Amino acid sequence: MFEWYTHLCNYYEVSPEEALELGTRSSGRKPSLPGSKTCQSVSEMTYEDIWALKNRDSINDVMSFYKDQGAWSAFRQVVRHKDMEQLHINYFNAAVQIGALCENAHICEYGGGVAPFVTTLLKYVDPKSSFKVTVTDVDCEHLNFAKYRLNDIKEMRGLANVELDFQTVTPDSLPDFTRDKLDVVLCFEVLEHVPSPLAAVKNIVDNTSSTGIYVENFIKHEPHDDEEDDGPDLVSARNERDLYYDYLRSNMQMVSPTIEESEKNPNVTRIWKK
Repeated sequence: MFEWYTHLCNYYEVSPEEALELGTRSSGRKPSLPGSKTCQSVSEMTYEDIWALKNRDSINDVMSFYKDQGAWSAFRQVVRHKDMEQLHINYFNAAVQIGALCENAHICEYGGGVAPFVTTLLKYVDPKSSFKVTVTDVDCEHLNFAKYRLNDIKEMRGLANVELDFQTVTPDSLPDFTRDKLDVVLCFEVLEHVPSPLAAVKNIVDNTSSTGIYVENFIKHEPHDDEEDDGPDLVSARNERDLYYDYLRSNMQMVSPTIEESEKNPNVTRIWKK
């Protein structure tokens, strides 16, 4: 029913071939990104050109980059995850085995962008299942696309017992999880772009249920020798990396990988439980 390109083609009025081209990464590319009812078209600019459209001196200017890029990340994220459904399923299966994912669970894709993991879940879950999904991100086109895609899948599959919640956050705010405790939190390639990963993880841990799990990675790039910032990768995030993991080790237990594997690869995905 749903090919990887179905919603890109419908939302942006492109062909499958155009969707693949627009979302395929290559050095120096300047794609002609279409507009939509929620964003303007962007063309003849590299990713770096878009970053350079304005001074990014303040955190608000940095975060506005995700809106300035139009549909760039919507296409890129969908194409990147098009062959990763089994990986998504593996993490949900791990959540089931640990006991975090069950009926009426609350699942959060944190900094979710196009919400690839939850998209896979909604495509294959039993239509009678009951659970809540929260997707959080800054104000950006990829979150707008996620709203469209998830709501369409929910309607088309008749997922009457699935509740969808989308939270747009600002640089000086955190998502509000106080109404429903979190059971499964997925946070992939996000923390390096967050002003304070420590504040983010405290908010997550404080609002995770006693049987909940947190699946995350924190991409570590080498800083540029001659620059004080690394574009969307924030210096403030890099400076809090050790504090972030100190806090996690003190408040949750790492289920996988092994400590040895975790220390060998700083970018590995880790599963933590309460």
